[in-house]
Amino acid sequence: MATAGTVRSIPSKFELAALRNPGFRLLALAQIGFVLGEQILVVAVTVSVLNTGGDASAVGFVLAAKGVASLGLLLVGGVWSDRLPRRRILTTMLAVDAVAAIVPVFVLVHHPSVWLLAVALFAVGAAESFIRPAFNAMLAGTLMEDQRVSGRALVNICTRVGVIAGPVIGTLLASGGDVLPFVLAGIVFAGGAAAFRRVGEPPWTPVRRRSLAAEAVMGFAEAGRRPWLTALLLFSPISLMFVIAPSQVLLPVLSRDTFGSYAAYGTALAFYGAGGLISSIVMMAWQPRRPGTVAMWSMSLYALVPLALLYAPSIWVLFCCYLVAGFGVETYALLWDVAMYREVPDHLIGRITSLAWLSTFGLMPFGQALTGPLTNLLGDDVVLLGAAGLVLAIPPCLLLVRGMAQLRGTRSSSRP
Repeated sequence: MATAGTVRSIPSKFELAALRNPGFRLLALAQIGFVLGEQILVVAVTVSVLNTGGDASAVGFVLAAKGVASLGLLLVGGVWSDRLPRRRILTTMLAVDAVAAIVPVFVLVHHPSVWLLAVALFAVGAAESFIRPAFNAMLAGTLMEDQRVSGRALVNICTRVGVIAGPVIGTLLASGGDVLPFVLAGIVFAGGAAAFRRVGEPPWTPVRRRSLAAEAVMGFAEAGRRPWLTALLLFSPISLMFVIAPSQVLLPVLSRDTFGSYAAYGTALAFYGAGGLISSIVMMAWQPRRPGTVAMWSMSLYALVPLALLYAPSIWVLFCCYLVAGFGVETYALLWDVAMYREVPDHLIGRITSLAWLSTFGLMPFGQALTGPLTNLLGDDVVLLGAAGLVLAIPPCLLLVRGMAQLRGTRSSSRP
């Protein structure tokens, strides 16, 4: 008899059904361009700020402009991604990114300006708040039912390729001058816009337009109809602010104090990323009977990180814990995304995506800012043990929520 976490079948080869979809191939290519361009541009801006005489505070100010714009406009971007054709939004916003990357080239040569760089990143952050929900909605409409898991996994792999390669390319180009990284970022963004332009617009359900506030409320109401989705949206801020954020903030500190250098910091993050990459590959061959059960127990694997920061007997044990945790968090996120594609109506997927992003990564800065006061008040040990306890206790308890084990179901049926 199959248990909750067993699989329907394990194919003899990885399931790559999504690659047979020409629209998906273009979306994946455009995703690499978007992430790669964003990472190159961040490096270019950081180097330029320092070369103009800026210090760490100036770098922080400029980088914060992107986060503020993205967070502040996220719900607006979600609403508009459900109002307009998604391809038009993606093409337009990638063009905005390209302009934001190229314009500083014509100004920095003669008039270096930290404020201009902040404006450029603000524009990229604003565009991102529209790109993320529109991309998720377009991906959901492009993939067939049997392509969703492999498609989401492949997109995650494309994202990690961009995240890894972008800073390396940006740093190499920056060594030859300030201008080259900006130019390449603009070219890559423009290429992404061209790729999005070639994707056929998937069918989507037009709805009567209301005020922005009313349409945002519709997104909250739709999430509220799904107990499992509501529970995940409530759990995510807790996990981000009190589990993942403290671990991120304390990793470099404990790396220096425990292992004598910052080398463990960067290497641990690399292992974490490698775990996520392994998860994306494995999930193309693994189809859980109860995806919610697998997701919840996978998320609990992150408890290894705070425990390893406290008690790891060697640096390699720490790295292995980060590898396993990266695998678990990526598995959790992938299964959640696939469930949203399947369960949320197409005319609301943009708003639900914005809510999901807001409840997760959007709140990360607040958790990072809160870690310092908490550790000063309670100590590193208490904060990290509390983080481990939360992520060990809450996800299994969420399995008691109706629909969580299967990541499907609503309180009642209704028509849009």
